[in-house]
Amino acid sequence: MTAVTQYLLLAALICLALVCYFVGSATGAVAFIVMGILLEIAFWLGIFKSTRSRRQTS
Repeated sequence: MTAVTQYLLLAALICLALVCYFVGSATGAVAFIVMGILLEIAFWLGIFKSTRSRRQTS
């Protein structure tokens, strides 16, 4: 996967997490808040994975 594709996926994850937080807080739906938390965790894991792999190849 190219770096551009990886960054676009990470940006999409954080945007979806924010949308889920907003929808969950506006409607009171706990499922959207939980989904936002899971998407944010996926985002942070992706960030740490990309920095670790970049450090090892340098």
